[in-house]
Amino acid sequence: MRVVFLYDVEAQELEVLRENLRKDIDITSIQRTEKDLFLKQANRFDALVGARVPKEFLEPATNLKYFIIPFAGIPKEDKKTLSEFPNLTILNCHYNAPFVAEHALALLLASARKVCSIHNQLKNGDWTPRYEREWGVTLRKKTLLILGYGKIGEYLAEMTKGLGMVVKAIKRTPGKAPELDFLGTNEDLHRLLPEADFIVCTLPETESTRGYLGEKEFELMKEGVHLVNVGRGPVIVEEAFYEALKSGKLGGAGIDTWWVYPDEDARSNTFPSHYPLDDFENVVFSPHRASHVRERERYRMQRLARILNSLASGVFINVVDLEAGY
Repeated sequence: MRVVFLYDVEAQELEVLRENLRKDIDITSIQRTEKDLFLKQANRFDALVGARVPKEFLEPATNLKYFIIPFAGIPKEDKKTLSEFPNLTILNCHYNAPFVAEHALALLLASARKVCSIHNQLKNGDWTPRYEREWGVTLRKKTLLILGYGKIGEYLAEMTKGLGMVVKAIKRTPGKAPELDFLGTNEDLHRLLPEADFIVCTLPETESTRGYLGEKEFELMKEGVHLVNVGRGPVIVEEAFYEALKSGKLGGAGIDTWWVYPDEDARSNTFPSHYPLDDFENVVFSPHRASHVRERERYRMQRLARILNSLASGVFINVVDLEAGY
């Protein structure tokens, strides 16, 4: 099997890949700026690893069977382009699930225990949080509701069960998860929201998940609930989120995925929301970096090797439903 990496991959990353790869899989690395070089040999490749690939790269790749996105989810550009190539099998790489789950737990704890606000006060010599009666919240024996029970949700459930939480989850299709206290579908959302002390959203952005948590859903939540989002920003209705903070319905929040993202030349001065969320000390801000750990690329390459080895053996893992969006 011949595989082309159509993005900038470091030599040491390819070395990790090859260490874990079957010997009969041939790897070529071409940067997207080297368009002519790619086009000269496009019909050699069975699989392409990359994202946001223009249509003109795919049209001459007449023998291409597999399009592998080297991270979770499908970029909007690829979803549109790939819809014109129905014979391609699309896969993605869930290498980052444990890191995102860890980050979700970090945001959960930071929100529950007011870590950021008391840190900022003590930096200025203000010890009053030690003496005031504005308590943090323990996670032990509290109910966590995970929205989206894929790999991230599974890792998060394992960690939070270890902290003594009651863990419930919702996924698109019915299934069994004996490790949980309850696993339901979207039909159970409105029944489960009032039971949750903590909610973590891991949902991708699709037609069916956009606006998943809106005004009605916030009304159903407990007073003082803590909400964490490591899925995608538009899954939560931004105005409804702001109003829930303003009214005090939300006891705290930790957000890693947003509604506003910077252009490349404005990365140091772009606020991530259309609303003044910085008015609230109980919101923990994180710039969409849940998977940013030192070991990330090693894990990515090991996962890609597993996907490619499986394909070479005729086994399909991490296949994406283009219409569903994941």
